[in-house]
Amino acid sequence: MTRRTAVAAVMGCVVLAAASCAGPERPTATATADGKGAASTSASPVPSATATPTVDDAVAAARERMTAAATGRDAPGPEGLLVAAESTGGALFVWESSDGRFCHGTATGVGVTSVACFTRPHTPPVGKEPRLVPLVRMMATGWNVVFGAEHETVESVTCDGVPVRVKDVGVMADGRRSVHAVEFPDLTLGTVSVRVRRGSRVVTETLALETFAKKDDARFASCGEPTS
Repeated sequence: MTRRTAVAAVMGCVVLAAASCAGPERPTATATADGKGAASTSASPVPSATATPTVDDAVAAARERMTAAATGRDAPGPEGLLVAAESTGGALFVWESSDGRFCHGTATGVGVTSVACFTRPHTPPVGKEPRLVPLVRMMATGWNVVFGAEHETVESVTCDGVPVRVKDVGVMADGRRSVHAVEFPDLTLGTVSVRVRRGSRVVTETLALETFAKKDDARFASCGEPTS
């Protein structure tokens, strides 16, 4: 038992009735009308159930940890931290630093944080033609894929024809790149189809979910065509 656990256990004993930590309660004798003692017991207090944290609570706590971890030149710029994925266990954030570098980081409910940023501003740069830009592929609250869309609007994402929930994260690069995210329960291989609008035209693009797995790896779920 660690010192923190031991302190928590001792404090629990102080808060609860002594009987709940010291073992079964002994019967106590009370006087009756004929002068004989009669045994009686008092009920031990029932500990209150621990409330399950909500996603909003978890994100708020994760935001505090990420703000404390992303400091110096990696600190978020004026737009602040954008939530790319969330769960009761923590959150995945993306942001731009004050000098325009793309960053991402995770914060969990047990206090673990990670921060990663590009070394150069505006990386990757905004292109002249419509395109999708992969930004983050990692295991955070699930298998999380964050991507940007330039000069086009994302309408939907599908995996082998099955709709995938798309989270609209925010905008970056002075409003020239919208940021979106999709999530799968576990590592998922292959590609998804992204339906985008370019003015009056609607086209379908392909987005890779990963770039490292071997072709047709049966150990993992997959979408669309293999990436290798």
